[in-house]
Amino acid sequence: MYQLTVPVGDAKQGETAPRRRAAQKDAALERPIGVSATTLPEYFEECVREHKDRKVMGWRDLVEIHTESKKVKKIIDGQEQEVDKEWTFYEYSNYQYQTYNELLTVVKQYAHGLAKIGLKPNQEDKVHIYAATSHKWMKTFLASSFQNMSIVTAYDTLGEQGLTHSLVSTESNAIYTDNTLLDTLVRPLQKAKHVRYIIHADDIDSKDKRVGGKLYNDAEAAKKKILEVRPDIKFYSFNDVVALGKDDVEKPISGKAKPSDICCIMYTSGSTGDPKGVVITQANILAGIAGPSTNAGRDLVKPGDRVIAFLPLAHIFEMVFELLCFWWGGCLGYANVKTLTDASCKNCNSDLTEFKPHIMVGVATVWESVRKGVLGKIKQLPSLVQKVFWLAYKLKSTMSQYKIPGGSVFDVIFKKVKAATGGELRFVLNGGSPISKETQVFISTLIAPCLIGYGLTETCANTTIVEYDKFEYGVAGSLVGSVTCKLVDVPDAGYYAKNNQGEILLSGGPVTSEYFKNEKETKEAFTEDGWFKTGDIGQWTESGSLQIIDRKKNLVKTAHGEYIALEKLESTYRSNSLVANICVYADQSKVKPIAIILPNEQHLKNLLQDEKLVDADALKSKELSDFYTDKKVVSAVHKSLLNTGKTQGLRGIELIENVVIIDGEWTPQNGFVTSAQKLQRKKILEAYKTQIEKAYK
Repeated sequence: MYQLTVPVGDAKQGETAPRRRAAQKDAALERPIGVSATTLPEYFEECVREHKDRKVMGWRDLVEIHTESKKVKKIIDGQEQEVDKEWTFYEYSNYQYQTYNELLTVVKQYAHGLAKIGLKPNQEDKVHIYAATSHKWMKTFLASSFQNMSIVTAYDTLGEQGLTHSLVSTESNAIYTDNTLLDTLVRPLQKAKHVRYIIHADDIDSKDKRVGGKLYNDAEAAKKKILEVRPDIKFYSFNDVVALGKDDVEKPISGKAKPSDICCIMYTSGSTGDPKGVVITQANILAGIAGPSTNAGRDLVKPGDRVIAFLPLAHIFEMVFELLCFWWGGCLGYANVKTLTDASCKNCNSDLTEFKPHIMVGVATVWESVRKGVLGKIKQLPSLVQKVFWLAYKLKSTMSQYKIPGGSVFDVIFKKVKAATGGELRFVLNGGSPISKETQVFISTLIAPCLIGYGLTETCANTTIVEYDKFEYGVAGSLVGSVTCKLVDVPDAGYYAKNNQGEILLSGGPVTSEYFKNEKETKEAFTEDGWFKTGDIGQWTESGSLQIIDRKKNLVKTAHGEYIALEKLESTYRSNSLVANICVYADQSKVKPIAIILPNEQHLKNLLQDEKLVDADALKSKELSDFYTDKKVVSAVHKSLLNTGKTQGLRGIELIENVVIIDGEWTPQNGFVTSAQKLQRKKILEAYKTQIEKAYK
């Protein structure tokens, strides 16, 4: 059998032999093949020289935000009352584009502008980016790199404490932010004394009448509040800074980065304590781009291909793939999670419909949401049409598994499903968190092959990617060409290298060497000889692919002394159509876990109607959440989840004992998930402590 990865050294006691991607067995890559650059600015200029007048990025401007209010019935204190419920819809312009040459010009103007407002180049000053993903985010990142100013990234949903920590510990000197986030800076800036400049994304213009002038009024009010506590801070818009550098675009830029210089300090969205700042050097980021270029190369992605960009750029997964897009010669289409689909759009197409991407990078929650949306629409079709659809689905998934041709026949049947994502996707990539095999098969069958990637902030998102021409389900894929990997024993959990299982350890160009000003965490994260300890449990397959089978810190020993992996169970149960999100909890004094779930309201409503679990009139007059504690409803949801677990091969100890159905949302804003959509377990368990105790009884 052909081996995707090969040993490149001898195995030590309690370890597998270190392995690399077969094509890079002699040496791991430090930059993409064919690239001579050693820093990000050199790399970007090299990409511009090659792709010149091709489109590099597109974006849409916000035209208006519309709100619509409707009367809905709700039970309050046992009484049925009519209350107002508000829906928000967004109106955007068509996409406008820049070419590679045009982008380089803007980046150079911006870089000169940064120096003109007073920022110092060559590692003296730091620029903190605290904003949602956009073309201006990427331009700020590139312009700062051209001046060799270290960038500090923070999720736009990081929260006041985390934001303050990242500003103070890095002694950042400037902040680039969205106008809507200015108000959240008031308190942090009272402690972050090194900040001298704020660059806001949009002009604060009294002529801006969107939302009845609210966008202008809110930004102006926030600016005044900041100046009350920090009168020394100077404000500039993105356009102001670019304009300052327009006359100097042909002049040499003061900054000149070296491979060892810090390109970025990326703050993780950590689920406990203060976030950690991962130090990423210029050499790290070049190797980070090199890695995925081996598994998703130019034979797969062609110049001019469209790549939709909507994940947080403060997440290394998104950043690396946007930077890789320049090497491909692709065109980035910036989008918003709220307007990816038509549901929240008014007077305009969705981002996916408008941009028509060829490649889409997403996380598990995105694909689960797509799958459940499609299932909801299928259920509304006539019975005969549903039967034809599912017959075609089963035939195509079986034929794909055995690589039998004939897919074009099914494209006609699934045309409407594909159209919802723009109709031209060739492949999608999941990263950030595990996805269930059921969802991967669903997306691959109906829309486009769903490749899996695995990596960490500390490795510049580099470890593995399933290769398009070696596609298989249930694995994290082959190692990328920039890393070396080995597995080491985890005896407490019963994982041993002799069985090709163990904790994943990594080395190579993309791997960070430290957490910023955090010697304790740095020491704990690395072995004495420099291997990074991921905390994930993996196993090698016969073909040399890597499977992620557990997470050390989310392994829980139950009352019978057996370990269960919470993330694995969540990935499996999340594929159930009734589940919008789920947190599995295992009390160590109990035999089995329970599940706290946020339900998919439409699918749950369908279940209640189909199974006649509640009175039809009551279902119409009451809020759905009024039934979440109904014993028959809880039992039906529990039964459905047990069926999911059994059909996907979970062991008896992994089958949940009970469920807690809860109302509300888990968002980064309310602190129940991180910006990377990872569960904040401690907060969830504290919030639903009473319900959890009842569920175990």
